Amino acid sequence: MPTDTTPPLARLGATVSGGLFGGSLVGILEAAHVLGSMRPSEYQALVYATVLYGLTGAAAGIGLGAVLALPPARRLPRWATWAAGFHAVVVSLGFVILRYVLNKSVYAEQGVPTRTSLAVLGGLVVASLVGALLARVLLTHTPLRVLPGARATVVAWGALVALAGLFSAAPAPGASPAAPVLPPPVAGAPARPDVVLLLVDTLRADALGVHGAPADATPRLDAFAKDAVVFDQHVTSAAWTRASTASLLTSLSPSSHACERKDSALPDMVVTLAEVLQEGGYATGGLPNNANVTGALGFGQGFAWFPYTPQYPLAASESTYALSLYNVLRRVRMRLDSRKRIEDYYTPAETQFARAQRFLDAARGRPAFLFVHLMEPHDPYFVHPWNGSAVGRAEFPDPDPSRLDELRGLYAGEVHHVDAAIGAFLDGLKAAGRYDDTLIVITSDHGEEFREHGGWWHGSTLYDEQVHTPLLVKLPRSARAGTRVPWQVRQIDVAPTVTDVAGLAPHASWQGAALFDDNFDADLAKLRAPAVEADDPASTEAAAAFVAPTWANHPASREALSEQDFEGYDLQALRSDGHKLIQALRTPRGNPRNLPAAAAYDLLADPAEARDLAGTGASWESALAARLETLVQQRRESRVAERDATLSEAERARLEALGYMQGAPGAAPGAEGDIPLRNASPDGR
Repeated sequence: MPTDTTPPLARLGATVSGGLFGGSLVGILEAAHVLGSMRPSEYQALVYATVLYGLTGAAAGIGLGAVLALPPARRLPRWATWAAGFHAVVVSLGFVILRYVLNKSVYAEQGVPTRTSLAVLGGLVVASLVGALLARVLLTHTPLRVLPGARATVVAWGALVALAGLFSAAPAPGASPAAPVLPPPVAGAPARPDVVLLLVDTLRADALGVHGAPADATPRLDAFAKDAVVFDQHVTSAAWTRASTASLLTSLSPSSHACERKDSALPDMVVTLAEVLQEGGYATGGLPNNANVTGALGFGQGFAWFPYTPQYPLAASESTYALSLYNVLRRVRMRLDSRKRIEDYYTPAETQFARAQRFLDAARGRPAFLFVHLMEPHDPYFVHPWNGSAVGRAEFPDPDPSRLDELRGLYAGEVHHVDAAIGAFLDGLKAAGRYDDTLIVITSDHGEEFREHGGWWHGSTLYDEQVHTPLLVKLPRSARAGTRVPWQVRQIDVAPTVTDVAGLAPHASWQGAALFDDNFDADLAKLRAPAVEADDPASTEAAAAFVAPTWANHPASREALSEQDFEGYDLQALRSDGHKLIQALRTPRGNPRNLPAAAAYDLLADPAEARDLAGTGASWESALAARLETLVQQRRESRVAERDATLSEAERARLEALGYMQGAPGAAPGAEGDIPLRNASPDGR
């Protein structure tokens, strides 16, 4: 090999240049993967990755240049030092990202086997060796030979950044308008009520005063309950946001809507509540507030306006938030910042409601459907009034049990805070004259666990603290105000109820049924003792013998299926006739929650689910297990074509900040299936 007489500084510049271009290549490939696996609202990730990864590669090139300055490597020609910097960065970054992708998308976050990791590394090394063979020709006999030079590096890399910036500025198909753009009112259209659906993330039923919390816990929601119908036994379809919200908006169980895992998006073939209302003449607007339910994940179907605009640190956008190295910087920044900002995690309720009011103002003259997602009291639990301190799952995945009272208190403070924000929004509706004629539904996607069954947060079990959530429905003109409904209802019943009140037919694929059906008044009457006629011993005797049915044995109660495939926990549960069966089909390696394969509870005698009756010979257990198997099979037969959206990966870092994930983002691309959605008949009682 000929002696290289290039000065040491120039040789160092060659490794820096190689690392710069190697890092940019890795960044461009990751950005292309992210953007290609989502419905992007913008393309900033492309230019952000080109710059950030390129500069990171250049920094790595400095370290490699120091190594190549040692005597054994001093005789390498400049093109070889450039190639060494390029391939070293490509192999190292490529290995980290590919391994992360496999862990999240293939191995259900249970760790990549060593053999697979070695295979990935070996493949990258082989590809690098092939590239090294080509490098000699490309860097000595083609125009690319100028790249190791400093001036050519600046010009070429500057052109690459400019080109990436040009692509990043292109309009994206998934962009939502900055302000509502609504069609004009239709003359002669039937009058329909406005509909407001408030989803309060992570709100347990027993956090409300109306469900047994202290009187001062939720004064505004308790006051609202006097105008509403309160459903005491409302059961969600899952215990994490994406799968549960998908069920709320599609009236389908998770095994039917196929949006049940972290690498899933809501398929195009489902029919959402927003789509039905939009076809019925409604102006539709939604305000998502969690990376699990953005338009890029398919949740914007049927919404004319569905902006997701959190305030990302370091001037990032939604697509950039997916980049691995961006999240390294973000986490470093957050660790150095002793005062946490709510906006780094989600949009505060007050801001959400201000946007909601702008939509309602824009929609005047036509019926409006507004979906508002509130993240309080989801962790991290902030202190109110805000002082910059918070406690969340991302930093404390398994808090010491001694912190139970502290975390319960912080959670209660968040609930009280969002209660006040909801109350202020309702006051605004009243002041604008819209409250009386509006259908208002307030509910939650799941609850939260505070050591009831040995754990924290949510997503790893289907106990009632996770799936028993509030459902308050204020009908137009406050019809049936103050009614308490004791029988069991389901999350999938919400969408058909909204269309029923709006005077529209539910979609044929929906599996829920309207709550205010023709039998509603008769069902309420079953709760009242018969009237006593004067001097009528028979009626007096009947009244004395009357026992009101409970939620368990009331004929109006509906069997409630909950399903979950989250972070290695594949669970299903059926709540019916006062009993509950939970089955753990799969748990993470080592079963860290010590979940039994099956657990059975008599909820009337044991509402806290403290005594597992599985295997004790209870006559109802086998019947419940058979019904659960049948019901799940029916739901799977109605499964839509699954879309492995790796927008979950595009939002992975945002989710990691909320405790849903650990590590940097990445995912494997998926493809849309071609199995059509079957028309499943609505599933009543």
